[in-house]
Amino acid sequence: MILFPRWHLFEIGDQSWCPEWMRTYIQSYLTSVWNLHVPPFSKTSPAGVAANLILENLPDASSYTFVELCAGAGGPTGKIETILNTKLQAEGKRPAQFVLTDLYPCVEEWTAISKRQENVSFIAEPVDATSCERIAPRDRKECRIFNLSFHHFDDPLASTTLRKAMESADSFIICEMAQRNFTSLLNIPVMFLYPFWHTLARYRNSPKHLFFTYVIPLLPLLTAFDGLVSTIRCRTGEEIQDLLHHKDLDLSGWKIKNGNHILYEPVVHMYYFIAVRHES
Repeated sequence: MILFPRWHLFEIGDQSWCPEWMRTYIQSYLTSVWNLHVPPFSKTSPAGVAANLILENLPDASSYTFVELCAGAGGPTGKIETILNTKLQAEGKRPAQFVLTDLYPCVEEWTAISKRQENVSFIAEPVDATSCERIAPRDRKECRIFNLSFHHFDDPLASTTLRKAMESADSFIICEMAQRNFTSLLNIPVMFLYPFWHTLARYRNSPKHLFFTYVIPLLPLLTAFDGLVSTIRCRTGEEIQDLLHHKDLDLSGWKIKNGNHILYEPVVHMYYFIAVRHES
């Protein structure tokens, strides 16, 4: 049940005055969350759930180039590519391709990913999701993916971004790990506690990160605050579909679906919205 209206409040990590090291920490934190698998509470990682969503809804996934428009430090893309292409190649199909893009490219992190995984590439120049032209080559379809990023757009920008996706691509997928409901609010304490592990795992040799986690818990407060705001910003499937209603935009050629999958028993879900152009 939706508890309150959507408010487009500010996230600290979005602000120009946010120190780069803090923004980088948020990105690495989110990448860690995407790849977290905690048996017996989860059957796979959130990235694994996203890969399964692609296979369930795009039976011809091998013919696609998946464009992550707000990739940050890479998020789940590396893991999704590994899981998806392992399954495709086991079926004798060609691998899907992945392209990392962002308005603020993380070239160093993306370079490391692309060196490890030949089916992942990136665009080093800034890419604006609201005006992005087609990226996939002619022999492939294009799917635009928004992993924990669509809530960053206010309504006018979100509407423009989706319109551009429907004009230039063949499908798009939006994945969020929160909704404006009671169970998502229960995740906020976890968002505060998780950095105490993440800092030790990733930044144990950084006095600055250790100080602002264990002495002054600035980083746990940062992730919890931005996590709460992200929850408040998330849209329902119906609200996303409302953004598609342009007088001159024909939706009849598109199959649209939304829902959720359990990530961690019993309360953490992935909420998704998928639109796929019908074959002509």
